[in-house]
Amino acid sequence: MDDMNVDIPEETLPSAGFIFEDVTSVFTEAACDMELGSFVFMDDLTLHDAMGAFEIGEPRLDSGLITEGQNLPPFDPTMPLLPQELCWILDRAFSYEMEWHAGNLLSHTVFTFLYVHHLADLDVDFMPSYVYQDPSRPRELLFVVLKAWVTGLLKCCDLSWRELSKGGVQDAEDWQSEKCDVSLLEGVPVKLALSSLEEASSWLLNTTKFPVLWRNALRARITLRKIILQIMHTDIFASPSQYQDLIDTAREQLAIIRSHPSPVPVASSPVHHVFDPYIARLLKTFVPLRIVPLPAPEETWRSISDLLDGWQELCVLAQVHNLSTWEIVGHLRVWSPQLPPRIPYLRSQAQSTFYDGLLILNKFTFTWMVDRFFYETLGVTYDSLASTIKQHWPFQALPLSRMERMLYKLITPHIRGQWLNPPRRRRHLAKSLLDWHSLYDALIEITTHLRDTGVTKDHLVTQMPNVALVWRLGAIREVIFSGFQLELFAREERPIAYWLVAQVLDEHLSCLDDLLRVVHKDSTAHHELQFQYQLLTALQSMSTAVFVASMSFISFDWSRLRPTFYRRYKWAFRPEYEDIETQPIGHPDICRLMPTCADVLQNELFSPSGEIEMAETILSGLTKFGNSGGWAASWANDRLQFLSCLVDACKGLRALPASVKEIEAFDASSLKWDPTVHPWFPAIAASAERREDQIY
Repeated sequence: MDDMNVDIPEETLPSAGFIFEDVTSVFTEAACDMELGSFVFMDDLTLHDAMGAFEIGEPRLDSGLITEGQNLPPFDPTMPLLPQELCWILDRAFSYEMEWHAGNLLSHTVFTFLYVHHLADLDVDFMPSYVYQDPSRPRELLFVVLKAWVTGLLKCCDLSWRELSKGGVQDAEDWQSEKCDVSLLEGVPVKLALSSLEEASSWLLNTTKFPVLWRNALRARITLRKIILQIMHTDIFASPSQYQDLIDTAREQLAIIRSHPSPVPVASSPVHHVFDPYIARLLKTFVPLRIVPLPAPEETWRSISDLLDGWQELCVLAQVHNLSTWEIVGHLRVWSPQLPPRIPYLRSQAQSTFYDGLLILNKFTFTWMVDRFFYETLGVTYDSLASTIKQHWPFQALPLSRMERMLYKLITPHIRGQWLNPPRRRRHLAKSLLDWHSLYDALIEITTHLRDTGVTKDHLVTQMPNVALVWRLGAIREVIFSGFQLELFAREERPIAYWLVAQVLDEHLSCLDDLLRVVHKDSTAHHELQFQYQLLTALQSMSTAVFVASMSFISFDWSRLRPTFYRRYKWAFRPEYEDIETQPIGHPDICRLMPTCADVLQNELFSPSGEIEMAETILSGLTKFGNSGGWAASWANDRLQFLSCLVDACKGLRALPASVKEIEAFDASSLKWDPTVHPWFPAIAASAERREDQIY
């Protein structure tokens, strides 16, 4: 190698100090005849092989590469700790735990806490007493308090992992299941972990080895860990009052922690090395190394507070035996940008609470579910409807069993689907529309035969198809509106989406008209129908107004518009619909778009701003008088808050054109969609913002 063309200092070579030779010149000479940008291909060279050639030396891909500043001193799991240092360690571990719940990997969050891997070393019987001669660093802090807390942390992760792995949420999409062959104490009984936490709490209560301020601070953190473990292990149906007491106590401990923040240790303190963000290099994982930035402590406490709020909501919801209430709560969680989104663990637990694979709400069968399906819309029991059908059915074989099986297949996934992540929720609703239409067709067939036997159209039993149609049209509305929230629509697609949803809402209102005529006026079902009627009327006015105001976005280039339309709304054009005799209601028809646009432009009486004003009046009336409907139950205030958000959306659209003549002069680009402000409707940007957009 004496003829090397490139001089490289020996100390910069990889593995300097070992017997290696620099072979850079070999590759330089071999490539000297190649032109810049050319490639040499070999037989059987795959993309994987090519990427492997670049992997070494690339920090984002090579988990074994240790760059300057990443070398950490050896970790001593038995080093003595000050109480304030231990507080800081526990707070930071709380943060990593919540980051795992937020969707990051265990290897990048919880497993960076090195005591997780050295739990077996925290055994006081194997430590010489002279190591802990400093009275300010009692050994019980390590071998009693910290050991118990780490045990509780791992057991909480184990219980969370078991819940998340049930399939209610998606692995690698909502959460990460990779354990990297690290134990989460799967075989340790929860009672044993709780016992060690109780022992640690008792020692902190009675010790006098350090000031009471830090005793209380550490005890609050130990107690919070114990209560979180208890809540995860407690059956929500067995003792709702005990469940609620645990949540209240956890909030008290969280308030104490917030009032006693832990100070950040000095930079030279060895406790900074308790967390190794590069621990994934030593674990069995196929995921590239990633450093997860930790949030501020207050954000962690807010996340834990949201977790407690989610348990609180679930505790109340578990005692609510109404399908409509469950659906309303699921909707509000998606509709309201002010409400914090639930972490995957809570969404999975909500699904398991509603249906555990055997019973609904831990006590009801599918027969109860069918009864609630009709009772909550018609105000009468399913038994009374079935009795009427049996009395007037003209054939020997009753059709009820087939219809009930359809409901079994539809309702439970529909309710559970409200707690999927937004994209999967939308996909689930779109896929279910065919089954809802099959149910509607079956009910139409039943009521048609009943009318032939003399049952009048004003009888409640003839409204059974409308019950299925209400649920189906609501699902179509959610599929279209969620496209705005997920920012799926291109600029040209937005006015078309508003046009379609206005048509769906028109069909929905017609259906509610039929139901309101026959449902008993003093029933909760009637109150809910009235609320829905007013809400949907306001939504239809808003959708129509925004459609007309943004009509200029549509290019009307048929060769481009038509394939985009059919691709976006492919759920409505499944070939299976052709096998069903009844025509689907609320399906999009692109051929009606151009005539509709022409009719709107010729209607001199139409006023987009007038539609917004009418919608605002309706919504303000609902909000002012506290009329949140019949089945909202404990979530009536949350639904009123959603109405207030819709009122604000109306206020942001007050400057729409007052007439059709003003539409041509209206700058449609001033409409700004922001799902964090409102999930469905835009606001008109200020003139200053429009000028700034034009500049840039």
